Amino acid sequence: LAIIVVGLGALAMVSTVFGMMTSLSREKKLKPVCIEWYPKIVDLLPSEGYAAPRRFTIVFHKDMRGVANTGGTRVNCAGEWFTNNLEGEAAGAVVHEMVHVVQQYGRARGRNRNPGWMVEGVADYIRWFLYEPAKNRPRVNPDRARYTDSYRTTAAFLNYVVEKHDKQFVEKFNAAMREGKYRDELWKDLAGKTVDELWSDYIATLRPAAGKPRE
Repeated sequence: LAIIVVGLGALAMVSTVFGMMTSLSREKKLKPVCIEWYPKIVDLLPSEGYAAPRRFTIVFHKDMRGVANTGGTRVNCAGEWFTNNLEGEAAGAVVHEMVHVVQQYGRARGRNRNPGWMVEGVADYIRWFLYEPAKNRPRVNPDRARYTDSYRTTAAFLNYVVEKHDKQFVEKFNAAMREGKYRDELWKDLAGKTVDELWSDYIATLRPAAGKPRE
């Protein structure tokens, strides 16, 4: 078991303390990501009257399977996976989980339920389209994908809506979900079209124009 404790300072500075049992290689790779990106994520996902957690914990478990999960302000990580992927997806996975810390959708219990594909889609949007280099961005198969596929597919769809309709779309949608106000009509309210219409438009951009061969 190894622990990282992250605290958000008064001036949006992050001080990170790694437990004695934390792998030095993980510390070297992930500490700068936590320091730089937690306050960025806080700034990317504001909402009226909301203050992001000033402190959260990342725990690396020796025998945990999978990759990671977040509950409240505790991020659980599979230690072996992160050690084996330090030069690959480890840092991006931490960014994804820090988004969940900032989302705090659980504060709206008892109200409209947020669809899981949007919860994960927002986290992956910030990871793949704001943190990761452009060359790593996911490619969506227009013949098989659905916007409810979650994670990378939903992230790519959100990026399309942001670029084509409203630069603050994710920020506004996140604020509504944090307040328990998700409803299907939000897509039209914020982007001018239903989610199905937006998806059809997006898929059309992924198909080659008539008579133009695929590259």
